Amino acid sequence: MKTLLLLLISLACFAQISTQEEEEKQSSFDYYLANPLNINVVSETELQSSLLFSSDQIAAFIAFRKQIGTFQSILELQTIPAWDLAFLRRIHDYVICHPMNPRWWKPNSSTHQILFKTDWTAETKKGFTDPDLRSKTRYVGDRTNQTLRYRGQLNANLRMGFLLQKDAGEKDLSDFSSGFVEFKSKGILEKVILGDFINQWGQGLVQSGGFSLGKSFESIKATQKFNLGGLAYSSSVEYGYYQGINFTLKLTEFLRIQTFASYRNLDATTGIDSIGKTYLRTRVEDGFHRTSSEISHKDAMQEKTTGANITYSPLSIPLVLQLNGVYTLWSLPKPIGIGYKQPEWSGNKLQNYSISFQYPFRNIRMVGEFATSGNRQYSLIQSAATSLSKKLDASYLFRHYSAGYFSPKSNGLSENSENLNEWGLFLGLGYQINKRMKLSSYVDYFCFPGPKYQVVASNTFGWEFLSRLQWEKRHSARGFIQGKWTRKEEKDLIQISLDGHFIAIKSWDFHVRAMASALGSEIGYLLLQDVKWDQGKWNVQGRFAFINTPSYDTRNYAYEPGVPYSFLLPAYAGKAIKTTVVMAYQWNREIAIAAKYARIQYQDRTEVGSGLDAIEGNTKTDITLQISYKMH
Repeated sequence: MKTLLLLLISLACFAQISTQEEEEKQSSFDYYLANPLNINVVSETELQSSLLFSSDQIAAFIAFRKQIGTFQSILELQTIPAWDLAFLRRIHDYVICHPMNPRWWKPNSSTHQILFKTDWTAETKKGFTDPDLRSKTRYVGDRTNQTLRYRGQLNANLRMGFLLQKDAGEKDLSDFSSGFVEFKSKGILEKVILGDFINQWGQGLVQSGGFSLGKSFESIKATQKFNLGGLAYSSSVEYGYYQGINFTLKLTEFLRIQTFASYRNLDATTGIDSIGKTYLRTRVEDGFHRTSSEISHKDAMQEKTTGANITYSPLSIPLVLQLNGVYTLWSLPKPIGIGYKQPEWSGNKLQNYSISFQYPFRNIRMVGEFATSGNRQYSLIQSAATSLSKKLDASYLFRHYSAGYFSPKSNGLSENSENLNEWGLFLGLGYQINKRMKLSSYVDYFCFPGPKYQVVASNTFGWEFLSRLQWEKRHSARGFIQGKWTRKEEKDLIQISLDGHFIAIKSWDFHVRAMASALGSEIGYLLLQDVKWDQGKWNVQGRFAFINTPSYDTRNYAYEPGVPYSFLLPAYAGKAIKTTVVMAYQWNREIAIAAKYARIQYQDRTEVGSGLDAIEGNTKTDITLQISYKMH
């Protein structure tokens, strides 16, 4: 073991400029792989939120597009200042050029993709066995997860998509269905979405959709969100979106209005009070409909929602001001909470309002949002980011969430899973030591004014400190060492990560990571070794993982390789060895095939999983097959 550890640490001194980016960005990049940015209609805000471009590159792009009017080819990007060939190669898969078509209904440079994916566990879970005397509940469907997805871009103005999905144990492929049609133009009617959509307004206190880093070593980007407006929804996650119509009007160069209306059925558990009226117990967001009990929760509650966003950006100053309002009506009332939940919102009618702003002052970008909910509770976020010098960047974010604040679609930066009962101060710093090395750090101090889950005391507090030193050797190496210390509820969790990539020869690269988590006397660690071979039509990745944690409390997280357009960030816990192999083959210009094999073998248990997902034995083997067809 000592020899293995020394080998891993020595390899970790190297790193690679790889297409597999850090975990915090990976889901965003996967989204833009599937939904490339059209350089003729993409907004400055969309470029900022994509995490693909620097501020200087965005400014150069916007100025160049204003000068030429419309791009006719992706090759024209080569003439933009600060966009060198190395950068263009990195973003090639994330951008497209569809020239504007005065007749929006006619195909022009259209692309269409159909993808089918299925995966299953080779071992038999209890839910797929025959009923016995101790338990008769079983899953109603087969053991496969299945996803059928279509995405199409008819021209620069019009795109569409739909998705059908079933989870393992569910009966039909249409158990979850989603779809949208999106129209964009440069006229008064700037955008229309029919079908499923999300909204990203302000700093996310009333409406927060899309990708968010949360707390991250990318502290400058983590402290600020961007007002993207309405976004077509194409994810397989079965909650957190709207269904109806969403449109944006560009009344003038400085005034936009976005409004939407939605009607959805939601999964929920219900109860009956003393006078025989049905009420809401909990919203069910896992999307499972595998047993008679889970099926009974399906579509148990209806949600009607309408809202509007007014964006004002005067031409004389770089201020962006937004007024946001949402009205939500549930068919079932939420009862008054008990215990620590007593301050929370109750009823079935909810109004959320907020005012948000963005204001760049010299080299400082300030943003903020103040929001209220129907029970007269409020939330506040205010942050700023600046470059103190060519090498030093700094940011801060202050937040205050009342104990009873509630918005179903809020997702501001927080230590809690919800934006309530918390205030905190986040401070971030980035220092470019030299051309090859950068130090990124943040400290977040937070306090919970009232009692919370499993905590009866008031005014409990904690902090989180992270520091990452990253370095790179051009075209051959990249790596980082990171430390994180979290103190909460008088417990200290310390995590250390050492990561590196190394390109030994052309078409081959190696990745290694060593992670350790310490909580009290418990110490858990994770060692990963990846090998990747990319040659012509073939792409093969392999991973060997050694896991040793005393309990789930000292688990470690790491991005796991998967088939294209998938994202997995599993928790590694227990005492086990996991091997993963992913193979992708580009059959021709239209057809791509991929497969994944992942097997984990535990040394500390004789049963994997629990409940109906329990597997007798100490192994679990997951298999994935995917085929995609792209028509240009």
